[in-house]
Amino acid sequence: MGMNEAKKYIIELHKRQDDPFLWPDYLTGLPDSHAIIIKTKEAYSKLGSYAISYIRIANINSYLIKYGTDRHAEIIQWAAALLKTTADKLNGFVGVTGSHDFVAICRKNDMKALLEESNRLFEKKVQTFYQRTDLDRKTVISFRRGWHEVNVGFMKLVASTVSEKTDIPRGGLIPHLEQICRSIPVT
Repeated sequence: MGMNEAKKYIIELHKRQDDPFLWPDYLTGLPDSHAIIIKTKEAYSKLGSYAISYIRIANINSYLIKYGTDRHAEIIQWAAALLKTTADKLNGFVGVTGSHDFVAICRKNDMKALLEESNRLFEKKVQTFYQRTDLDRKTVISFRRGWHEVNVGFMKLVASTVSEKTDIPRGGLIPHLEQICRSIPVT
C-alpha cells in the first residue's frame, strides 16, 4: 500500500515541478526566479509589444538601519501584493528575485501604468511605517559628507525597463536591468 501512494506522490510532484507557477516564494507568494526565466523567455521575442521591468524597493536599507527589522517582512509583502494586484488588473506577471527585487512583464502599453500605480500605492502605504517626525522632515536619515548635507528619503519602488527589441542576450537581460536599476540615484 505505501509504495503505491509514494509513487502517486512522486507523479504529482513531477507535475507540480513542471509548473513553476505552483511553487511560489514563501515570503511573498509570488513566483520565483525559475518562473521569471520562463516568462522572460516568452516575452523576449515579443519586446516591442511587451515590456520587462526590474523593480526594487529603494531606501529600504536606511529604513532598516533607523527602525530595525521588525516590519521588514511586512514591507516586502506589501510591495509584492501591490505589484501583483496591479499587474493582475493589466494581465501582467510579477515574480520575485532576491530580497527586495521583482520582475514585471506585461504589454508595453500597460507597463507605465503598472509601475506608476503600484509605486503610488506603495508610497502611500509606506507612510504608515515612519514616525511623524520623519514624515514632517520628509527624510529618514540626514548626515554631512564633507560640505554637503545628504538626506535619505522614504522607500519607493524604482524600475528599469526594456520595451523594445534589444541586442542584449536574453540570458543577460535581467542582470542588465538590475544593474541599471541599482544605479538609479534615489534620495
